[in-house]
Amino acid sequence: MRMKKHFTFYILHLAFCGLLSAQDLHFSQFYHNPLNLNPALTGVFSGDQRFAGAYRSQWASVPVPYLTFSGSYDQKIKLPGTGGNGMIGGGLLFDYDRAGDAGLNWMQIGLNLSYTQKLSENLYLSAGAQAQVGQRAFDPQRLYFDEQFNGDIFDPSLPAQENFLRTAAGYTDYSAGINGLYQSTLTRTSIHIGAAYRHITRPEIRFFDNGGLQLAPLTSTYLIAAVQVGPKVDWTFASAAQFQGTYREILAGSGIRYYLVSSPGRSVAIGGGAAHRIGDALIAHFELHVQNWRFGLSYDINTSPFRVATMRNGGPEVTLQYIIFKVQPPEIFKACPIF
Repeated sequence: MRMKKHFTFYILHLAFCGLLSAQDLHFSQFYHNPLNLNPALTGVFSGDQRFAGAYRSQWASVPVPYLTFSGSYDQKIKLPGTGGNGMIGGGLLFDYDRAGDAGLNWMQIGLNLSYTQKLSENLYLSAGAQAQVGQRAFDPQRLYFDEQFNGDIFDPSLPAQENFLRTAAGYTDYSAGINGLYQSTLTRTSIHIGAAYRHITRPEIRFFDNGGLQLAPLTSTYLIAAVQVGPKVDWTFASAAQFQGTYREILAGSGIRYYLVSSPGRSVAIGGGAAHRIGDALIAHFELHVQNWRFGLSYDINTSPFRVATMRNGGPEVTLQYIIFKVQPPEIFKACPIF
């Protein structure tokens, strides 16, 4: 029995360590989740305040589907004395992820800060940083052990002899990034290119007294573009590459956005396209823009060897953004007499 118990702990240790050393949270619509993509994108948008959310469900056909949720808020603050050429962005980010039989979850809250400098009429350069606190936890009540086999059948009502001294582990984390933006003043064309570096201090997550695991640094790069090719048509392109230890994720896709109404402040547009996550999935996506609202829907079709278990089903992902535009006061104010 002692050998079985040690073996059980060994298997659990490998399972948790494997998950801990795997990739961070990732989204197919990474371009609609800016604060997770790069802290330098905080406050970099057309508008004054932005609310964003994303929900992702993976592999519903396997016994325990994975789910991920992200919510964020950010706003911009123009700096006085810069002639409108300098801006600070601030934001708050919340992430939650749950996976596996033990409900291994990852919850984190981040504070983002960025600075954007206008270089020319069309070019902007941003730098940003993020500080996070997070926790990983699991529920041992959802696990099954060999002591619950009574010799004939498995009986989940039998008590397990395994003792877990720690079922949650907290950490602090820091990230930084840069972003370059080209924004045309005459058309809808815009291009983002940037890079971010996460887990700068390599935080350690410890479930066991005899050692923990450090989160490997993650480097991500991306290119996001929307190019106006006609009065009502834009061509869209988005690609991203992430590198974390031995893990690699490379994704690229393209699509078309058509404007039903293109008047400023009243625009309505629909779009769609496809993308490919190399070695993992084909992705179809649809989007709807209605004035201040941005809605996105995508679906992954699994192409990796795991498709045997998923039956090629990846999972849906839904994103939603709401942008607030404040009424700007006139630069020159003239008081009119009332007599």
